[in-house]
Amino acid sequence: MVNLLRPPSVSSSDLGTITGLWGEQSPYDRRTLNTGIVHFGPGRFFRGHLAYIIHNYLAQKQSQQRWGICGVSLKSQHTITRLKPQRFLYTLTKHSSCAKNREEAEVIGSIREIVNGREKCEYVLEKMASPSVHLVTLTITQGGYHLDKNFNLDTANEDIAHDLQNPSTPTTAIGFIVEALRRRRDRKMTPLTTISCDNLPRNGEILRKAVLAYAELIDPSLAEYIRDNATFPNTVVDRIVPQEQESDYKYPNRLLQVRDRAPIVTEPFWQFVVEDDFTGDRPKWEDNGVIMTKDITPFLYMKSRFLNAVHSFVACLAVRAGIKYMHEAIRQPEFHLFTRLLMDDIAAATPVPRQMCEQYMAQVLLRLSNEDLPDTTERISSETCRKVGKYIFPILQDAYSRKVSMKRIILPVAAWLLAVREGASESGQPYHAKDTQSAITAIQEGAAISGILGLENCEHTEVVDNECYQALRDMQTHGLLATVKNYSEGGLLNETASA
Repeated sequence: MVNLLRPPSVSSSDLGTITGLWGEQSPYDRRTLNTGIVHFGPGRFFRGHLAYIIHNYLAQKQSQQRWGICGVSLKSQHTITRLKPQRFLYTLTKHSSCAKNREEAEVIGSIREIVNGREKCEYVLEKMASPSVHLVTLTITQGGYHLDKNFNLDTANEDIAHDLQNPSTPTTAIGFIVEALRRRRDRKMTPLTTISCDNLPRNGEILRKAVLAYAELIDPSLAEYIRDNATFPNTVVDRIVPQEQESDYKYPNRLLQVRDRAPIVTEPFWQFVVEDDFTGDRPKWEDNGVIMTKDITPFLYMKSRFLNAVHSFVACLAVRAGIKYMHEAIRQPEFHLFTRLLMDDIAAATPVPRQMCEQYMAQVLLRLSNEDLPDTTERISSETCRKVGKYIFPILQDAYSRKVSMKRIILPVAAWLLAVREGASESGQPYHAKDTQSAITAIQEGAAISGILGLENCEHTEVVDNECYQALRDMQTHGLLATVKNYSEGGLLNETASA
């Protein structure tokens, strides 16, 4: 990593510009940087993750200056407004109370430009169809793919319907990808490799399915060409990039003596796992810490279960306990022990080598305890019904089939149900659940967890419901903390209650 640290403590009148600092200490020459990647969705996560990874790759590989990024924004133009005066340079500060070097800051230069895709549609399409561009990447959140509840393309969506009627002037990422692939086919060029960097299970397969469904409606022969020639590698992306805080602006001021209109503050940890399935040229970024693999399945399991699910588990316990921040919850001895044992249960239910699980588990506990990146438990506990269905119920299914106890896996969900049902923490602090109204109503009416999630009635869902009812009774009888302690020690309360 190129670390552009400056002396601490400067007055505002002494602050310089990011462009000036880059000119003094740049790790590579942006004037010779060519665009090799077109990226849709240049938001905070992208700037804290992929743009950071590409920046360090460019700094390390001085002979490979063909991987600059052209960002494309299809919705908010806020990022363009803030970054354009800085020539799309910005600062990234890694901040962690758990790291040896608590604060490190640098200027990121991998983004050559960001354009408004709706205003400059033809410019973007020709950029995607240019010989120098080999990769299209996306961080557009699940909503940007315009999928229905079954992860199929929603052709009734207003924007998708527009693009189907006007395929040469698209407004969606799916429309841009298909039109660019059509142009490259007609010009006899190598097709693009398109990489989803969004937090979706098997995101490449979901993207490929949506692209093919769209192309089929425009031109079946184009769909056949894409099916046979284009690739959409699955990825696992991982880095905590919190929402912008007012305090973010102090780091470039203090560490680099520059003003920044759009600073990024993030944790030191990052992970990028990519299926090695490309149509043509790609960065040799395995030299820079990216994991290239033929089998992404173990990494999907670990991310979804030991980060996404555990994140939700801790938040569910915390909102019932009335704890505001994630790091405060994980640092409580009772919750820390419970979470560690819970992760052991998840590992026993997960078809991944135990050694891989252990390494990831240790990292997660450290990351969640980082007080320098405070994240609210109320935010993490939002949309818990969706997260239970997406991340947690598959763990319960595997726990049942592998004969692993569900007691600890169910307890946080039951704690959240109590908080929603009562609209308050155990001590009476108001809790306003952010979930679908139908789910909240069902919870308040006392529906079983399987019914709330709309899960099919089968053997393991009955066991899940029974375990959930028992956890609810334990918490209502003995309180949350006593129940957490008991479940960490073996669950004697349940045996006493049923004796």
